Amino acid sequence: MKKISLLIFIAVVSAFAMSSQGMPEAARWTMSVKMTSATDGVVTLKANVNQGWHIYGTDLPKGGPKPTVIDFSGSVGVRFISETVPSIKPVSKVDKMFNLPLTWWDSSVKFSRKFKVVRKDNARINASVTFMGCNDETCLPPKTVKLSREIKK
Repeated sequence: MKKISLLIFIAVVSAFAMSSQGMPEAARWTMSVKMTSATDGVVTLKANVNQGWHIYGTDLPKGGPKPTVIDFSGSVGVRFISETVPSIKPVSKVDKMFNLPLTWWDSSVKFSRKFKVVRKDNARINASVTFMGCNDETCLPPKTVKLSREIKK
């Protein structure tokens, strides 16, 4: 009976210790907005990719991981005047896990997009980023991060 109690205790303590560590993260996202004139600005999303991880590119073949998708459609009072552009080119090679030619970023990367304010009252950039991260051993399920910034007058 003592052995069973000891095994149960060890299992409970191990489960608690594992849950307190939490789920690993491939990247953390931040957003900044910079006005370049009274009506023009640039929104920048930064993915701080954790060491040993990578996040996938924005244009991937079918049958592989989920691509990184950046959606600004929830923004208010602005009109976007450029495409979203990464600060660096992604790595491009055959991924061993998916056996497909894929692209990814394995270091921090910024994504910028120019906009014009069309209505100053309550103008706001809302971004939704869906991404998937992997390391050499495993992949995390796709995750969506929502970011929002008021455009300062």
